[in-house]
Amino acid sequence: MGFFCFSIEFDRDNEYFAIAGVTKKIKVFEYGTVIRDAVDIHYPCSEMACNSKISCVCWSSYHKGMLASSDYEGTVTLWDAFMATKSRMFQEHEKRCWSVDFNHVDPKLLASGSDDAKVKLWATNMEHSVACLEAKANVCCVKFNPNSRFHIAFGSADHCVHYYDLRNTRQALNVLKGHRKAVSYAKFVNSQEIVSASTDSQLKLWHVSQSHCTRTFQGHINEKNFVGLASNGDYVACGSENNSLYVYYKGLSKQLITFKFDTVRSVLDKEKKEEDANEFVSAVCFKGNSNVVVAANSQGTIKVLEMI
Repeated sequence: MGFFCFSIEFDRDNEYFAIAGVTKKIKVFEYGTVIRDAVDIHYPCSEMACNSKISCVCWSSYHKGMLASSDYEGTVTLWDAFMATKSRMFQEHEKRCWSVDFNHVDPKLLASGSDDAKVKLWATNMEHSVACLEAKANVCCVKFNPNSRFHIAFGSADHCVHYYDLRNTRQALNVLKGHRKAVSYAKFVNSQEIVSASTDSQLKLWHVSQSHCTRTFQGHINEKNFVGLASNGDYVACGSENNSLYVYYKGLSKQLITFKFDTVRSVLDKEKKEEDANEFVSAVCFKGNSNVVVAANSQGTIKVLEMI
């Protein structure tokens, strides 16, 4: 499965996962087939060609096979992943769109965040956006509270995580300040806690009603790239710019597990030292309700790993 991957996501039933990135393709793999096959090369059960590089994919938690993608042209696209067809395109963002997320409570609602400093809210059955949050800086990530129709968090280039109630979009419920650089990811650990990642090489854990972080996780290296972030409740996984995957336990500030990807070398690169390599882990995802994590690096190597 060799291509630079920005996003990995499991579907509603954890039977399929989608990967997407710079090749302008979204590929869907059946998890069971990938695990059973003894070979290292796997073929997707579905593949979608896109007009631009894909920054993020997200599955609907209601409609089997409904997938949303965001891309470098600012387009948000809805797909039928198994038919490999587009069902709708939203094209209101004026700049690169980094993130897209489905609401878990309202099956029609999704959100996207963009370099145009806007979070747009969309309905799957409507052509135009249904609401807009105006940020002061580029929006790098957007995530709905998993237990709420109305609550949403977004991370921004202003170093903060902003938490909103969509019933009052004029003012944030909370602004989580503490990172020293742009917030590249924000994910809900549960309905009350958010974990954020930044290019300050830190992850931070926050309670949605408090302004200070409750824990800072350090050990990985992240100064310039999107390296992925995922949580399964107790554990948090992220990539690192030393070509490794890091897993943290929610109650400890130092990493619990580190997994190093092998550096793939061509004959011409044999002379290079390991440290000279610029590979990094670029996307991570937990398989729902399990200790399985799927991770990809910038060389297009994808690993399915089990924490034991």
